[in-house]
Amino acid sequence: MSESGPAIFAAGTLMPVSSPPVRDGAVLVREGRIEAVGGLSDVGRENPDAEVRFFPNYTMIPGAVNTHAHLGFRRMDAPVGGTFSGWLGRLIERLPEKEAWTAEAARDSAREAVEAGTTYMAESSPYGECLPQLAESGMAGTVYAEFFPHEIGTPEESVEFIIGKVRELQKGLPERVNASVSVHSPYTVDPVSSRLAAQRTRQMGWTLAIHLSESPEEVEFVREGTGGLADIFGSNEWGGVGLSPVRYARSVELLAPQTIAAHLATGVSEEDIEILARSGVAAAHCPRSNDFLGCGVSPVVRMIQSGIRVGMGTDGLWSSPSMNLFEETLFAVKLHGMSGAEGLDLATLAGARSLGLDAETGTIEAGKWADLAVVETSPEGGDAEMDVLEAAAGGGVAATVVGGNVIYNRLGA
Repeated sequence: MSESGPAIFAAGTLMPVSSPPVRDGAVLVREGRIEAVGGLSDVGRENPDAEVRFFPNYTMIPGAVNTHAHLGFRRMDAPVGGTFSGWLGRLIERLPEKEAWTAEAARDSAREAVEAGTTYMAESSPYGECLPQLAESGMAGTVYAEFFPHEIGTPEESVEFIIGKVRELQKGLPERVNASVSVHSPYTVDPVSSRLAAQRTRQMGWTLAIHLSESPEEVEFVREGTGGLADIFGSNEWGGVGLSPVRYARSVELLAPQTIAAHLATGVSEEDIEILARSGVAAAHCPRSNDFLGCGVSPVVRMIQSGIRVGMGTDGLWSSPSMNLFEETLFAVKLHGMSGAEGLDLATLAGARSLGLDAETGTIEAGKWADLAVVETSPEGGDAEMDVLEAAAGGGVAATVVGGNVIYNRLGA
C-alpha cells in the first residue's frame, strides 16, 4: 500500500535506536522519507491533515537490515549438516533439480523475511537469479550476482561476463533495489578472476560481496591446498598458498571498504582482525548457519572492538532455520553475551552501516527512509530493547513498512 500524502505512523513505544525511546511516539512520513519524529500529540497537532496509523500496544523500531542472505532455498528438503564440504557437495549434486523450484523458494523466503520485519536485504544468488523475487517483495535491497569462472572461460571473459550481466540486471528496477557482484569464495573463484572482479567493481563504484573464512575446510584449502574443498568444482589448483583466507583475500585485493565479507567463522586470528580493520572491510555475521555446519564462532566482539563494521545475516534455509533476522540476532546476543540494546543495534543500524547505508536507513531519524517494523510488545522497565528483540524473534512483528509503504500488516489496520 502506497502513501499518496503525508502519513503518521505511531506506536505506544517508539525506539529510534539512535536516540532514547519515546512513549506514544510518532513518525511523520512524506514521499517515503521521515520528515519528523516525536510525541504523537505534537506531531499530530502540527500535521492535522496527515493520515494516522496508531498501534497503541506495540513498539515501533527500525526495520531489520539483513546483510547476507540466500533466497533461493526452501526449508523442506535441506541437506543435513555436518562437515561444510559434505553439505556443499550434497547441495551441488541437487542443483539441477533445484532449478525447478528456485523462484518459488525465493518468493517464499522473501515473504518470510518481510513478515519478520526485514526492510533491507543483501541477497547472494548465482548470476543474480533471485533478483525478480527480491524486487517484487517490497523490500529494498541488493542482489549480489555470484559467478563461477570455470563455467565461463578465461578470468577476463568471466569477469566481463558478470559485469555485463549485472548491468543488465540493474535495468528497470524499482527504487532502492540494485544488483552488484559477488566473488563467491576463495575455493570457487581463482585468484586472477578475484582480483579482476574486485578491481572492476571498484571502478564501477559498486559494492562487492564474498564468503570468507567460513569453514575449517576453506582454511585447509587456502593454506595447504588439500581437504574436502580442493576438488569441489573439479580441480581448484590455486590453493596451498600458506596463508589464512583473510591474508589471501588481501593478497588478491578483495578487501576494501566496499567489500562485505560473510561468515568469518573459522581461524580468524588477531592478525586477521587487524587486516580486516585496516582494510575497512565490513562483516556479515551468520551464527546459526556457522553452528549448523560446524564452522565455529566468529570473533564478533573483537571485530567490533577493532572498529570493523559488523551486521547480521540469516544465510539461507538450507543452512539456517528461518529468514527472521531478529531471531538470528537474538541467537548472536546469547552467544556473545550482548545486551538487548547491542542486539537491536546489530539488527538495524549496524547492518546499515556495514552496507554503507546508514545515512539512508537503520534508525528512525528525519531524512532517512521510513523503514519500520511494528512489534507486538509494550516493554516496561528492565531491558526494554531485549523485550522487543525477543518479541520480534518470536514472530511478534505485526507490520512492516518500507519507504512509507506498508508491505505487511497482519492487523489489517
